[in-house]
Amino acid sequence: MSKLATVASLVRNAARSETDFIQTVEEVFADGDIERAADFFDRLNIPRSTGGDALAGDLPQPGGAMISVTNFEDEQIIGNGIQRYLDRHERKLKWHATHPSLEGAENVLLLFREAMFVTALRLRRLQALLDKTDELTVVQWAISRELMNRSYLSFRNYLNLTAGEWIDAMNGAVPRDDLADKLGTFYELIDRHIRDLEDARSRIEDRRQEITVLPEGFPPVKPPNYFGGDLMGRGPWKQFWNNLNARAHHFRESVG
Repeated sequence: MSKLATVASLVRNAARSETDFIQTVEEVFADGDIERAADFFDRLNIPRSTGGDALAGDLPQPGGAMISVTNFEDEQIIGNGIQRYLDRHERKLKWHATHPSLEGAENVLLLFREAMFVTALRLRRLQALLDKTDELTVVQWAISRELMNRSYLSFRNYLNLTAGEWIDAMNGAVPRDDLADKLGTFYELIDRHIRDLEDARSRIEDRRQEITVLPEGFPPVKPPNYFGGDLMGRGPWKQFWNNLNARAHHFRESVG
């Protein structure tokens, strides 16, 4: 029986390249240890060897063990680890926004690129979770809403930082032509990812309408699409997409 790799060694492996990053994430989920998966994401760093035109290439698609889910409670534990990974790297983006330089540009794009992949991963896993059952407890529906909202709100934070504070700071610190050469067609990747997120939201919304929630001691109900002031309502979603599209447009205009 082979010895299970330590979380520290997995983190080192994932940092070698984007290919290693994806393979290691797949390995972690294939192991099936929920607490270990959460710890892995909590300590995860971005890969270092992706650069140049590869930064704007299509994102890897989550598959295999990466979208094999167990139950809502376990997914919440993994989701907390993923959120800590995103929050930690978001702070790195904030640092770059106050220290703009061409030398740091590729690091910013890598941070954002892997955040896009992780966002896609979270939503694919949520879709797989919702597809497993037609009847949810109130707690399970609450976990689903939390996973969805945190996924979309974290992505918006990354986009606001990258296509807002950071790109504005870069435009004030480096020549425009040099910045455009460094960023290339990365704006196309952002546009594609936003379209993918819209499609994911539509699929999850379609699934919501097929699900029944079973409140203890009360008749079954359809899961409401809005309460508590979060992203599930039509108004907040419209504002959300307007914000994303405006930021993406600003990014394109800054380098185009």
